[in-house]
Amino acid sequence: MKKVFLIIALLFSFTSLSLADNYKGIVEKVEVIGNESVPKSTILYYISEKPGKPYSPELVAKDIKTLFKLGYFENISVDVEKGKKGLILRYFVKEKPIIADIVFKGNSHISSQRLKEELGLTKSEEEEGESKKIQKPLDYKFLDELKLKIQQIYAEKGYPGTRVAYTIDRISPTKAVVTFIIQEGQKANVCDIEIEGNKHVSSKDIKSVLATKEKSILHLRFSAPLSEENLSQDVENIKKLYQEKGYLDVEVAQPEVIKEQGNCYKVIYRIINEGEKYKFGKIIFEGNKLFSSKDLLKLSKKIRPGRTFNQKLVDKLVRKIIRKYGELGFIFANVVPEIKVHPKTHTADVIFHIYEGNRAYVRWINIHGNVATRDRTVRRELDLYETGIFNTVRLERSIRRLFNTGYFENVDVKPKVVGKDKVDVNVNLKERLTGMFSIGAGYSSVSKLVGMVSVSKGNIFGTGDSGAISLQAGSKVFYFDLNYSHRWWLDKPQTLSFALYNRRNEYFTYTSKKTGFSVMVTRRIWEDWHIGLGYLIERDKVTDIAEDASDLIKEEYGSRTIGMTTFFISKDVRDNRFLPHKGEYYRLTTQLASSVFGGDEDFYKLVGDYAYYFNLNDLPIDIELPFVASFHAKIGYADAFGSTSSLPLDYRFYVGGDNTVRGFRWGEAGPKDSNGDPEGANRELVFNFQVGYDVTKMLRLIAFVDVGGGWWDRYELGDMRKSAGVGLRVLTPMGPIRLDLGWKLDRRPGESSSEWHFGMGSYF
Repeated sequence: MKKVFLIIALLFSFTSLSLADNYKGIVEKVEVIGNESVPKSTILYYISEKPGKPYSPELVAKDIKTLFKLGYFENISVDVEKGKKGLILRYFVKEKPIIADIVFKGNSHISSQRLKEELGLTKSEEEEGESKKIQKPLDYKFLDELKLKIQQIYAEKGYPGTRVAYTIDRISPTKAVVTFIIQEGQKANVCDIEIEGNKHVSSKDIKSVLATKEKSILHLRFSAPLSEENLSQDVENIKKLYQEKGYLDVEVAQPEVIKEQGNCYKVIYRIINEGEKYKFGKIIFEGNKLFSSKDLLKLSKKIRPGRTFNQKLVDKLVRKIIRKYGELGFIFANVVPEIKVHPKTHTADVIFHIYEGNRAYVRWINIHGNVATRDRTVRRELDLYETGIFNTVRLERSIRRLFNTGYFENVDVKPKVVGKDKVDVNVNLKERLTGMFSIGAGYSSVSKLVGMVSVSKGNIFGTGDSGAISLQAGSKVFYFDLNYSHRWWLDKPQTLSFALYNRRNEYFTYTSKKTGFSVMVTRRIWEDWHIGLGYLIERDKVTDIAEDASDLIKEEYGSRTIGMTTFFISKDVRDNRFLPHKGEYYRLTTQLASSVFGGDEDFYKLVGDYAYYFNLNDLPIDIELPFVASFHAKIGYADAFGSTSSLPLDYRFYVGGDNTVRGFRWGEAGPKDSNGDPEGANRELVFNFQVGYDVTKMLRLIAFVDVGGGWWDRYELGDMRKSAGVGLRVLTPMGPIRLDLGWKLDRRPGESSSEWHFGMGSYF
């Protein structure tokens, strides 16, 4: 239809032009008539004939073709008239109507909203589901493409034979509504899959790589659509599986589909010939100058001459080589493996053709979205700098560091290639509320009901510094804390922190009062490794000891001064330290109290922590599991020495409660005195297993199992307490809020069956 309009328009145009052959001279004026939506300036931009230029019929004909290619017009004609000083050209245009809306009829199995999302006509739910303004000129090619996409969507969802047509209704001279009329095909489900001809590879392994799946209650697969596209992909997947196991000569027939009862179909996959197993022959690297062939081969210990050929290992080595080049800034490096098969010897040589490319450098770093945060505060957290080398490892680390400042709700760092060896780094930020005044009440298993008032401010004046004043008061607790952290102290990647505090806790058989001051310097020493060195001076007082308290507690009566140094080393590669999805965390902390540091107590503590997070969707299984799993282990060792006979009460390990084994009261999973009250321990071992589901970016539901215990002078693994429960994590400007309910799995006489736990901050 478009070609017909073009031919007619050109005929009219050439008629007008033929009438103008008698006119010779200069163009006096160019006019555009009939445009409504397309600006006149836009049309004139594409017209090469300009006032003051010699008149040319060939240029006018070219202009008409150019304007048609824009796609906005369904008819164009040109009139030439003699003016006072030359020729007047008038371009008469008739615009195509704008598609105002696209609607669907006959679709019962797939909603119109879902179709629009699949077709890209509507924003995603993350963008609030607002419809786009299509504002696209009527284009039959575009509509034909949408028609094919609708048929593909139905085919992928198991509705083969779906027919689609469309109609166009003009609701005004400049607007049109397109209606897609859908005749849905009958639902087709795969109820049975058979594998034939396989001897060396199990049917179970073959089924695991198929895009086509069969109905299975065990796998919670209640719908298994039959898709022609998936069937074609299955043949390639089977071949790939055999190649990963060394069978390079495998032959796979096209799947056979047999209709059974109702909407059930059986699919049969036949392996025509498995062939013989191949082994690796020569391993050759070509084009590598930065790294030797020996260095590159070390990246995969399983690719060696004589070992079973595995295409998956070849592909994995390709990715490792590219990453190795990327670590040096050669992000444009490319690796193409060539497989040379020798059927007689059943060996396969692998030649890795390497194009090293140029090293990438950062041209500009552009920061957007930082309203309150200074540019300098953002730039110092980046592991990238202008004129410096760019690589993906540094990019990932930069994103992680910005997230872990806690000042940004969203961090998006994208490189943009701007030259042969240059990239611009665009940092797009969405700041989080960092100032908070709060007043309220809370409850924990130890302190009971507590009233709280606090004022905190992170990212003070956009510098990254933070400070807080907090007061907690209740029948069994009184806390007053004042702290301040100065980031990048002395313009180095280090933080200087101060804290003043006055605290009182009423425990089961005694009351503890503490007044102290602490200072800590934390320094990033290499990539994701940190060390910290701190000093604490504290006045402790133990009073109100109950008559039935144990002798161990009675010995603590009175006042003492503790002077203590703290040292730690840690590595944190979690993607987000507040609500992690993947990554690891290590920390080793030592504390040493001695009269040398101004105190009168001698003791030491050593605590090791390890946490690992991973997404269950990354597991090689068929079921979609949108959960985050995590594991945490903690071991503690402490003892007194010198003139101190026993470890001070407040520096013992109390296993059980909010931060160790949930479901137990504070200290309940460790040693108890003669009255059954926690007395603490100098040994602890705790394991936490947790699975979480993110309802939103700010809310995570969790289920957990905890195992742990505390002992004196030994570790008794057979005496570890166990619990399980559920909880939630809410990310607030002050950090994560935790609420857990745990049940004891080995409840003993006199113990409660469960406990509630409330706290702030990450659990581990």
